Amino acid sequence: MATTLDAPSQVQHEILGVKLYQNGTVERSEQYNIMFPTAPANPDRATDGALSRDVIIDSGTGNWVRLYIPERALCASEGKAARLPIILYFHGGGFVVCSAADIVFHEICCKIAARIGALVVSLEYRLAPEHKLPSAFEDGFSALKWLQGQVQGSEQQNDGLKDPWLSAHGDFGSCFIMGHSAGGTMVHQTGFAAAAGDGLDRLKIRGLILVVPFFGGVDRTSTEIAYGETGMLTLKISDDFWAMALPEGADRSHPYCTFLTPETQALLKRIELPPSLVVVGAQDTLHDRQIQYVDFLMQAGNDVTLLDYPQYGHHLLYPEVSREEDVGEAYLSMQHFITKCINQNIS
Repeated sequence: MATTLDAPSQVQHEILGVKLYQNGTVERSEQYNIMFPTAPANPDRATDGALSRDVIIDSGTGNWVRLYIPERALCASEGKAARLPIILYFHGGGFVVCSAADIVFHEICCKIAARIGALVVSLEYRLAPEHKLPSAFEDGFSALKWLQGQVQGSEQQNDGLKDPWLSAHGDFGSCFIMGHSAGGTMVHQTGFAAAAGDGLDRLKIRGLILVVPFFGGVDRTSTEIAYGETGMLTLKISDDFWAMALPEGADRSHPYCTFLTPETQALLKRIELPPSLVVVGAQDTLHDRQIQYVDFLMQAGNDVTLLDYPQYGHHLLYPEVSREEDVGEAYLSMQHFITKCINQNIS
């Protein structure tokens, strides 16, 4: 349905069931709903070893989170269960499509919670082109602020009382930010904002996990040329996502799209980032940009771990196309990264 009262004019951009008209009208077709089916939360029956619940965090924006907890954590005897690290998770979709309830990301979050042993907070953030960037980045930081409001002893935050799963099982001293594709770009933006010291004193962010982060640029890279016509993320899809998501008049040289800007370089010099884990596939159209990002952080003296899977592209960790042994290895590596980050702060 259209999202403005004006009659649609000529289509300016169209991608994956989303049409943006020249007059600003946005239409999401029935095909869009077919292409991106959703799954309900289930607080009573585990999926892949995890239970889930939906919680409104801001009635003004309509933002909500889907919480995931390992079933075994709720089954443990009171007083014996260890507190779980908290992972704030951002789904992918080029800032234009998908949802925290999308079946793919629902399954991924269930596996993260159960296999890593974490309490996952998956954010439903506002999408472009109805809400162009930086709306998604602002929503990501607002979710961090909501999490801080859940810390024992802090004030009530936004619309909700303290969540029982977070209060009883979450370790607010061991928080991580993780995202997939566009969600990985949100990890970059949100992690930088948090490191700049914007009032998150009660929330301890121990690490950042970026899975196939969605970066762009004006000039084409070698992997964009090599893989840009095939695979899950083609150059056309990538370009259309950025055209719909970036502010009016901005191109792919904008700091919302690329980290290779004077502004980002200057910010990196004056902040201290937590350790980062970057998980990529060598056949990804964006692989060169992702490796550039790792080098960008390392050259500034940051602690960065790279996991590079030669047989995968941008679909890395998607349940229906990833081998189970590779998925298991990736989640085990994430678990080791989280444990290392926590232990570094204990010692």
